[in-house]
Amino acid sequence: MKNLITIVCAVVLSTAMLNAQQNTGLAFLKIDTDARAAAMAGAYTALSNDAAATYWNPAGLARAENPTVAGMYNDMFAGITHSFIAVQFVTGEHAMALSFNYQNVPGIEIRDETPSEQPAGIVDAFSLATAFSYATTYDEWFVGGSLKYIFEKLYLVSAPGWAIDLGILKKNLFAGFDFGMVIQNLGKMSDLDQQATELPFMINSGLAYKIPSFFDDNLQIATDLQWIKDEKVYAKFGLQYHLSENFVLRTGMKNGNDQLLWTGGFGINYNSFHLDYAYAPLEYYLGTSNRFSLGVAF
Repeated sequence: MKNLITIVCAVVLSTAMLNAQQNTGLAFLKIDTDARAAAMAGAYTALSNDAAATYWNPAGLARAENPTVAGMYNDMFAGITHSFIAVQFVTGEHAMALSFNYQNVPGIEIRDETPSEQPAGIVDAFSLATAFSYATTYDEWFVGGSLKYIFEKLYLVSAPGWAIDLGILKKNLFAGFDFGMVIQNLGKMSDLDQQATELPFMINSGLAYKIPSFFDDNLQIATDLQWIKDEKVYAKFGLQYHLSENFVLRTGMKNGNDQLLWTGGFGINYNSFHLDYAYAPLEYYLGTSNRFSLGVAF
């Protein structure tokens, strides 16, 4: 397993150096896709254990005890919406899942070279990423990957692309800490009109810890470091506390590009269902994002 980790780290570093000077797009691939994770400021790499792991860390699919469905709706600013749904249909030694990640940007004005009060028309732009994810266990580690087909369309032009995610996860790596790491968006887009959009290459690593004999073993903390090429390293910290079997409180903190972002939310659990909400301020003072997600285990 040490050799595997060494190889993964080598791939990460070499790819990062090759891509370090390129600009990235398709920002929807960087948006949290689960209200539970968003409420904890995205500190979720080591916590994934259901269908939502297709985004956060595909290795987490191997931790799922039952098939699950996870969906999210994200109401953003200026009418922009972001939706996500994932279905884990196989558990056990060979866990498998499918996911769909979609963002719509409405009301884009079309203008020609001549200035005018009224636009020539109004169009929408959308981006879509569909993924097939697979995970298994290897020498007490969970390992997984996702193969993603990505498509973007703006007015009359569109472009497809492909990417992969690679993740590892280990429970109780040391002293009760769970560890997770994921490499995301290794791939390439075709040209959109005359130039290809660069994918947001990201590396996330995190730890999660449930504090024993404290608040009746119901308090869990998590921390992530996220590197996005051409941006910076983001530090994320989150915690969740189970007030009861049916109600969870969550909060988190992230160092944004020019401000400290605080997040919060709650979850309601009932039998095999969970309904979650997250309040997450957007960067650059663009307002807030209200995210709702629903999960079902079978």
